[in-house]
Amino acid sequence: MNKESSQMTALAPTLRVDGLSVAVRGGPILLRDVTLDVQPGEVRALVGESGAGKSMIGKAVLGVLPRGIEQTAGRIQLHDVVLENLRPAARRQTVAAVASLIPQDPLTALNPSRRIGGQITDRLVRRLGWNSSDANRRALELLDRVRIRDPQRVMASYPHELSGGMRQRVLIAAAFAPRPQLIVADEPTTALDVTVQKQILQLIRELQAETRTSVLFVTHDMGVVAKISQTVTVLFSGKVMESGATEQILAQPQHPYTKALIAATPRYTHPHEPLQPVPAELVAALTQEIARQDTIANG
Repeated sequence: MNKESSQMTALAPTLRVDGLSVAVRGGPILLRDVTLDVQPGEVRALVGESGAGKSMIGKAVLGVLPRGIEQTAGRIQLHDVVLENLRPAARRQTVAAVASLIPQDPLTALNPSRRIGGQITDRLVRRLGWNSSDANRRALELLDRVRIRDPQRVMASYPHELSGGMRQRVLIAAAFAPRPQLIVADEPTTALDVTVQKQILQLIRELQAETRTSVLFVTHDMGVVAKISQTVTVLFSGKVMESGATEQILAQPQHPYTKALIAATPRYTHPHEPLQPVPAELVAALTQEIARQDTIANG
């Protein structure tokens, strides 16, 4: 490999989404021409209000779009592999080998009838071919790393025997256990109280920095964006409004919707400051413009 090729390989993104569109089969469009990269070791936030399409991007990347919803355009690339070029079984295997998910609700994500240990080691043993001894050792190591006391006891516990914060720590451990190159974190702090949210964000940030794992972090909170990401993509109704370096976008947002989201973020240093909702007239104008663009695109 020559020097130029080596540099290009080193700079290749972990994830590249190019012109991704997703729709309900025979129905409304959910994602519109979404393009973004996640570089090695980078945390890219996807931010927007409910229904913006943030989680749908993560589902498309992981190949778990709900039934009746389909990718209608664009491509998704993990390193040098274009997922659309693979057969379904090969695509699932490729994604499983390099990507993990931290879901939003740990109570529904964990199987209530199975012990925690098996739920962490299952993927390592069944999908990735680890032996059970190494998988158990890795699970205990990660449970300790996410600051769970008595990991051995927790491995033998059922989900209902743990608090919400502990269940979320288990999901973080499970996501990092196979040493993935990409993690999709789907609003992993939404169901937690403020104190636990802070702890969970800190854990994800520490583990990501140590492992240099790329993360696609879904959130509706600009405050979280500021704490955890290097880059951010702002979405409204399945369309990218603005994308770039987090520091630059927070300091000098260019799109009116980005400005409105930042203004709507509560400032904990000003607890008595009234909330500033995203203006209804802005939402109406953007919705109308997107509908017009959809009509033109559909002929």
